[in-house]
Amino acid sequence: MSEYKMSIKGKITLEDYSSIYDYISIVNKNDKLTIVVDSNEDKNVEIICNMLKNKYFTVNPNKTCNSGKYCIKAFKNVD
Repeated sequence: MSEYKMSIKGKITLEDYSSIYDYISIVNKNDKLTIVVDSNEDKNVEIICNMLKNKYFTVNPNKTCNSGKYCIKAFKNVD
């Protein structure tokens, strides 16, 4: 089992979603992924969570991390 981490700094733009999608596509079954979002925009966090769910991730409840950053913790169930 591997663990991956992605940090997104600044405001998320439309082009960023393509990069996020590419990154989550490399995560395999039984791997963990943590995404830290710098800006606390609920809409963008919700979109990322939906992207993860569509790629067969179980998404843990979202929590605010240190310094007001938003953490999304996910676990891949299926390849």
